[in-house]
Amino acid sequence: MSELLGFIISFILIAILNIFLAKSNKDFENEISWQHYFFGYMFILYLVIALTQVVGFPSLGEWQRLSGLNRPIFDPNINLIPFKDGIEISSILNIIFFMPFGFLLPTLWRKYRTFLPTLSQGILFSLIIEIGQLFIPYRATDIDDLIMNTIGTICGWIVFNIMSKVFHKLANKTALQTTPDCRTITKLEPYLYIMIAVISSFFRFTLKI
Repeated sequence: MSELLGFIISFILIAILNIFLAKSNKDFENEISWQHYFFGYMFILYLVIALTQVVGFPSLGEWQRLSGLNRPIFDPNINLIPFKDGIEISSILNIIFFMPFGFLLPTLWRKYRTFLPTLSQGILFSLIIEIGQLFIPYRATDIDDLIMNTIGTICGWIVFNIMSKVFHKLANKTALQTTPDCRTITKLEPYLYIMIAVISSFFRFTLKI
């Protein structure tokens, strides 16, 4: 139930963010569409599922449990040699896992319809995951995962560019275009999504009914 509450909290925080964005509509040439909000909720759902159910992300509750067992919280297992054991099935799964990330970024924000911003954001999110796994027993911080996650982001970006040619009207409705005159909260929206997902994931096991 605590994990469910973590999802609920992330959705509530995104709803609050959307309220502030709606009040900032004057910063945009057109009103923010419901399609942007819809895909935004899909994005936060993906991020939270990725952190809590797929890759494994540290939580305060788990740290409390480890402390009670007199076990270390910081338990690094680091591999910095690319593909020293070859390419495994988990590497392919990492590509598939990160494809929605590369797809949803340009769906939601026009600046990610260029390659380098999407690539940078994919590397950033992957680094957050790999650094977090330094604080989880039996998890490895692996350069292979960083490489494959980045490739997955690129693949997702390519898929978006192909599909946007077919669904160009929808693609034009989902994305926000930021300008230098936009408010700070608008410019930081992509990073706020990741921050909200990280916070919700970290506190998921401490929530009690």
